[in-house]
Amino acid sequence: MSGGAGRHLDEPLRVLLIVHQLYPGAPSVPLDAFDSLKKSTELRTVALSGGVLEERYRRLGRVDVVPGWDTSLHRRLRRRWFLRRLGRRLVKFRPHLVYVNSIVTLPAARRLPLPNVPLLLHVHELESLVEPVMAANAQLFEWPSRYVAVSDAVRGVLVNRVGIPKERVALVHEFIRDDVLSPTVPRTELHIDTTPKPFVVGGAGYPSWRKGITLWLQMAAALRRLAPELPVEFRWVGMVDNERAHAARLQAKKLGVDGIVNFIPHTERALDEYRRFDVFAMTSWEDPCPLVVLENMALGKPVVCFAGGGGAPEEVGNSGVIVPDFDPQMMAAAVVDLARNSTRREALGREARSRVERMFVASVLAPRLLEEMRSVAATKAMARKP
Repeated sequence: MSGGAGRHLDEPLRVLLIVHQLYPGAPSVPLDAFDSLKKSTELRTVALSGGVLEERYRRLGRVDVVPGWDTSLHRRLRRRWFLRRLGRRLVKFRPHLVYVNSIVTLPAARRLPLPNVPLLLHVHELESLVEPVMAANAQLFEWPSRYVAVSDAVRGVLVNRVGIPKERVALVHEFIRDDVLSPTVPRTELHIDTTPKPFVVGGAGYPSWRKGITLWLQMAAALRRLAPELPVEFRWVGMVDNERAHAARLQAKKLGVDGIVNFIPHTERALDEYRRFDVFAMTSWEDPCPLVVLENMALGKPVVCFAGGGGAPEEVGNSGVIVPDFDPQMMAAAVVDLARNSTRREALGREARSRVERMFVASVLAPRLLEEMRSVAATKAMARKP
């Protein structure tokens, strides 16, 4: 199938976006980007499964959700009919480029009736997700004309582990909406509460090994030993009712911190929970460029993270504390220091907010994504779908 090859400079860039699902996380980044680029782009989205972001995506353009890939006869027939109809619609749309949002989406994207136009791959993954795709589908990495890595850590994996030439990989960090920097609670609604409150250490994310919830709980236990006199509460936001969550609760009990740890269920209003934090402890083993770090920084919360955990140190810079090893005791000591030194803690919080405003919001980084898309649209398509 052929697509739109050339374009006039004054016409919107027509982008066919492929996402794996429509839930917050990696799909939030192109959503916020295209929301701020509405005057410069025309978007059409194909999602491999639905989710709560679908309504926001539909405000930006047509959205098609692909039926499931199971083998039942009814599903096969329905999927075949859907793909034929989708192919005809994409011919009419005439995209200037295909934008695949994540490596894990790439294998499924090759089953779609995509036009033969240049492909941009936006990579939000590190080794645990990149390497299985590479092992099973190495030839797919020849398909993209251009890669965008969300952190230098991700770019390193693409260049050093996958073997993508460095000149084909652009670096554009993850970013958040500019309005996250704006207060959401009017000052007239605030009330003064003189009740003493504990020092709140935050954590967040789906309770998987990649998010390091075990390290976070070990840090809580170490902090309790280091500063038994410190009134402290640990709040992990984003718990779900599954086996991993049950294991985390059991670990908290065995570590003796179940009385000071609160597990907060997943919520669409996570920012309201983050406002309660005094410090955010990022304990991920692997996180490409975590949005939760940027959200906490935007709220003026100092972040403590591990140097080897992915993109968080690039986000934090000198506005928080970067612990050199995956050492919960060292992180606990850093948090205790911040708890005891409010002047330093507040100064870091101000710098964190300023750093996000300067470097990690849509108004700063979405135009850079647009530059990459325009550059890709001006090239010839690489080899057809493997």
